[in-house]
Amino acid sequence: MNPFSCVVIGNESLLIGCAEALLLRGHDIQAVVSTDPAICAWAAGKGLVQQDNVESLSDSFDWLLSIANLTLIPDRVLAMAAQGAINFHDGPLPRYAGLNTPNWAIINGETEHGITWHMLEGGIDEGDIIAQRLFQVSEDETAFSLNSKCYAAAIDSFSDVITQIETGTPERQPQDLSQRSYFAR
Repeated sequence: MNPFSCVVIGNESLLIGCAEALLLRGHDIQAVVSTDPAICAWAAGKGLVQQDNVESLSDSFDWLLSIANLTLIPDRVLAMAAQGAINFHDGPLPRYAGLNTPNWAIINGETEHGITWHMLEGGIDEGDIIAQRLFQVSEDETAFSLNSKCYAAAIDSFSDVITQIETGTPERQPQDLSQRSYFAR
């Protein structure tokens, strides 16, 4: 295992679960960027540096991990991540890029949905995939229950993401952008 430094960015409880996994494996979280009060309190309780926005970051680090983050990250901040940046997306890329993809999957009558961990590069949700989990959508699925499945799949797959980062060479699979759909607000 190669320990690495990182910054985690996000505003949902998924960030805490993933950050706990990073700490358990001995990695250095240099900053937690969030405006969510529960995440800020968690970071303070762990003695981690907490920032309200990415513009406050000034030191370089190995990896940037965007976990349930809906804000665009400036190129200047992406460049601070010496090894790269990874994003969690609550949809199966490339078919469900954009926002509220669990809701769109229900509206579109999908029988399968999933989550994707991908590199932050190119356009929104266009980077190479490093991990993806697919699962069934029940006939009586709600936005809440499908989001819960996304959360569980994200936590379940994050150990694979960490392992790939530890090796220094994530297993990148380019997206077939001809299969891409983008869902706006």
